[in-house]
Amino acid sequence: MFFNKKKIENFETISFKNLIVKIKTNHIEITLNRVNKKNALNSKMIEELALCTDYANFNDSIRAVIYKSIGDTFCAGLDLNDFKESKNSIQVADIFNKLYKPKLVVLEGNVYAGGVLIVACANHVISRKDVKLSLPEVKRGLFPFQVMDSLLRIMPERIVIDWCTNSKTLDVEYCQKFNLIQEVEESNISVNINKWIDQITKMSPNAIKSGLKSYEELYIDDEKIRKLNIELRKLKKSNDFLEGIKAFNKKRNPRWK
Repeated sequence: MFFNKKKIENFETISFKNLIVKIKTNHIEITLNRVNKKNALNSKMIEELALCTDYANFNDSIRAVIYKSIGDTFCAGLDLNDFKESKNSIQVADIFNKLYKPKLVVLEGNVYAGGVLIVACANHVISRKDVKLSLPEVKRGLFPFQVMDSLLRIMPERIVIDWCTNSKTLDVEYCQKFNLIQEVEESNISVNINKWIDQITKMSPNAIKSGLKSYEELYIDDEKIRKLNIELRKLKKSNDFLEGIKAFNKKRNPRWK
């Protein structure tokens, strides 16, 4: 767990600042809600997402978790200005890897950087046809370590490394071809969401929880992620990252030395 049991038990009384959280009959719907920051993940949003994971794991009536967003961007990844100063110890990958309930991501806006991590960690993804996905970290003096680790479990290695290093933008059809997205729907996304919920809630909750937990224990290497995060912290202190942040804030191309 990320938080103590008392905080989890008081979950339904909490007022979220960066999320819209709706507890349904048999699932929880989490909507990213930092529209003015393109739903970038700051420390507070990361903590709120982690608390949602604890609650979903703790509450047996929650059979599935749905992630959505408000605005034209599903998630812009880490809030770089917040990340520069943050000492947050919660790893974004853990929020999703250690959630032992089926996870559905609904994409109605573009996805950047760490937002792709949320997509990669989902068990099922439904997307609008016009959505684009991009990994711009190398333009900011960083590298998408946790995203790379998650993508390598579902996509071919060469495709993943190529994407991480050249920062190109991919369309939904390409991502569907390589297993990152399962469904592309233009007009009936809510219908597809309900079909997925109906299907998943007909299955044994205990069997699903056991299977997802076993998958996490067997195929997700915490030691590997720890090493990748050490490398990320090194890059966080680099001159390239400082220049990348300046260029990002001033909306200009970085001047690497």
